[in-house]
Amino acid sequence: MNTPIKLTFLILCIALTATAFVVPAKRADVTPEHDKTVAGICSVVEDKNLCSITLKTVPSNDPAFLVRYLATAAESSVKKGLNFLSGIKPKYKGNAFATNCITGCEKQLNNALEDFADFWKAAGENITSMADNYFTCKKKMTSIFTYQSTCLDDIFDKTLLKEVQGGIGLGKRMSGESVDVFAGMDKVFNTLNIKTKLNQQDTDSLLPPPLSFYYH
Repeated sequence: MNTPIKLTFLILCIALTATAFVVPAKRADVTPEHDKTVAGICSVVEDKNLCSITLKTVPSNDPAFLVRYLATAAESSVKKGLNFLSGIKPKYKGNAFATNCITGCEKQLNNALEDFADFWKAAGENITSMADNYFTCKKKMTSIFTYQSTCLDDIFDKTLLKEVQGGIGLGKRMSGESVDVFAGMDKVFNTLNIKTKLNQQDTDSLLPPPLSFYYH
């Protein structure tokens, strides 16, 4: 190989090597404002670490978006819990107690998913709609958490309880995070300097009409 060819080859190798070690630029989604918003939301929850891990990489500083994201993570976990229950059900086919417990849990989790549908309607897409329907959002999320707690409370067999808890426990934990957020929403709003007033009246369209409706 003559000198010009060697030189050209060497330059090409250096260029390829340098290109291989270039680290792609990371999008600056996590800003001080984002960190402050996440910290404000997670300050009111029991499991701050789980809340922070869930929200820290979400590319938004919008409090409503982050609160919705936390609820979305809970809903996704509940759906995975249902798939888990469906998967373990066949192996308990000859065990009436276990089968009844699993079937009961499936019903509770399906009830939770129905309440999630109502929750999304109430929560809307922004802080205003979430604040206007605040009481309803909190009520629905509390109901979602309660369904999952009831499922586990009804299982008295320790071995079965441990297995079911391992499969649906994250959904319950994530739902609990959202319950905490709505329970502490006043503090979150104050921390983030959000002036929108939280409506403490139930706006659930499924509520029965007042008694006066029946007496004219």
